[in-house]
Amino acid sequence: MPETTTPTTLDDLKKQIRRLNSKAGQMKMDLHDIAEDLPTDLEELPTAAARTYDIYCQLRELKEQLKTLEADQ
Repeated sequence: MPETTTPTTLDDLKKQIRRLNSKAGQMKMDLHDIAEDLPTDLEELPTAAARTYDIYCQLRELKEQLKTLEADQ
């Protein structure tokens, strides 16, 4: 899983989450499109699934960071 840069402020973290959320949504739709066309493009499925999984893991981590920062304030 690629490392996520640690945002310096609460606003930076929220911006990063919004950007990542948008990207994650697009990747989910791409994965859905590949799944709908199976068995065509079968070879693309593992890579698309892994990338989608990674981005959702990053998003989960950032949301946990946000929750912690907001609780500390």
